Amino acid sequence: MTRQELIERAKTIVQLPGHFRPAIEEYFEGENGEGEAMYWWVDEQQEETISLTLDLAGNLTSLTIDLKQTIPEKVTLHEGQLKAIADQFISNHYPQALEALSCGEAKKIMDTYRFHYEQIVFDLPLAKAGCFIDVAPSGEVVNFKYYGLKPEPAIPNTLITKEKLIDHVKNRLDFQLTIANLYTAIYDVEENGLQLVYEIEPFFMKYKAGVLEPTLTVIHDEDEGSQEIYAPLPPPHACSRKDVSNEEIIGITQEMEIVRDGEFGEDRGIVWRERDWKKDENDLSINSFFQNRNEDTVKAFISKKTGKIRSFMWFKERQGDLNLNREECYRKAIDLLQMALPNYEQFLQLIIHTDEELDDTGSHESFVFRVHNGYGIPVYLERVLVAVNRLTGQIDNYSGPSFDLEELQQLPFEPAISKKEAHGIFLRHLDFELAWNESYEEQEKSDILIYQGRDQYTRKSIRYIDALTGVAITEKSN
Repeated sequence: MTRQELIERAKTIVQLPGHFRPAIEEYFEGENGEGEAMYWWVDEQQEETISLTLDLAGNLTSLTIDLKQTIPEKVTLHEGQLKAIADQFISNHYPQALEALSCGEAKKIMDTYRFHYEQIVFDLPLAKAGCFIDVAPSGEVVNFKYYGLKPEPAIPNTLITKEKLIDHVKNRLDFQLTIANLYTAIYDVEENGLQLVYEIEPFFMKYKAGVLEPTLTVIHDEDEGSQEIYAPLPPPHACSRKDVSNEEIIGITQEMEIVRDGEFGEDRGIVWRERDWKKDENDLSINSFFQNRNEDTVKAFISKKTGKIRSFMWFKERQGDLNLNREECYRKAIDLLQMALPNYEQFLQLIIHTDEELDDTGSHESFVFRVHNGYGIPVYLERVLVAVNRLTGQIDNYSGPSFDLEELQQLPFEPAISKKEAHGIFLRHLDFELAWNESYEEQEKSDILIYQGRDQYTRKSIRYIDALTGVAITEKSN
């Protein structure tokens, strides 16, 4: 199809509200003739969006409708009616697909019902094949993604035994006491928050099912060249100001104004830009869209609970005639932490890489800090970043902890479950199940049959062992 035919085709698929305007109209074409057309419409505040993609033949490959001002609530339809709507939607766009795909039970996701249409081989769904559709209770299709159909992969003649896999895991298994920030949307826990847990090492447990000796699908190289050491932070200055506003910490000037302000979960997101800023050009490309949203801005996330800064970043380039060395920049970073994170020295340690080479030619010096509970137990994957502009002495990027440091003081620091007990709990829960997995070992992507580690009771991936109760904490997604 021509570009004009594609945009006309797109407008027949969705009903655009009158107050929407086009934000992105982009085309991608590959050497083999494949490609896609992407369209994105928004309201004036860019809070409501409709987006879709077509292949170059005009077939719908994805659709997302995110409207706050929805149609007045209709009668809620039951699951059978919603599935009939999903079936009809697929038939309209891919008439032959329903014969090749199987649909299981709907999954409730937020306020919609998701129907997965899967391509089944060996009684198992192929990865990233078929499609999914989200249908609102009132019957509107609000999300759709089509992956397509794949050639049927080869089925191994003989499979490795589960007993061999469990023995292989036993010989490599270890547990590290850590603190994890767990979310109910991701893990099977009762509430969001920090928990003292045992992290399972190695967590990756995907084995090739057709190889008769335990063989992981991905071999992780042990990186012996670089090691982390942790240095304590200097104490705060006794004469530091206590009444510094968020705008002062970030560096917002009187010439700037708020151009966007919205809620993002537990945080408030704010974007500033100078009042007289004007964009030179304006087209409907993706680059232009994000340039319009990011160029010369300052972005910050503020905790709604405490009013403290979570993070900020300067996209506006600032110039200066200084030439600070790393030690001078480090003092600037510590000054920032003292303003943004009271009691920072109790919970942060500077990460030093043993093979790190200093580079005085760049415009910034970056410092990364490990977060711990004050007793040496780290918070899993939690890092604080401060980037100092060597030319101005100002902070251009700060990324703080995802929680309030005071919460660490409320958490027990002694486990009730020993490492040996965690080991036994995990092995009692461990089982392996077959699944199809995409492989990139050959030049072309293919599917191979694998065994993946699962909780034998919930059939979900075991991520942690609770160090206080001994409960196996599983991920919600399979």
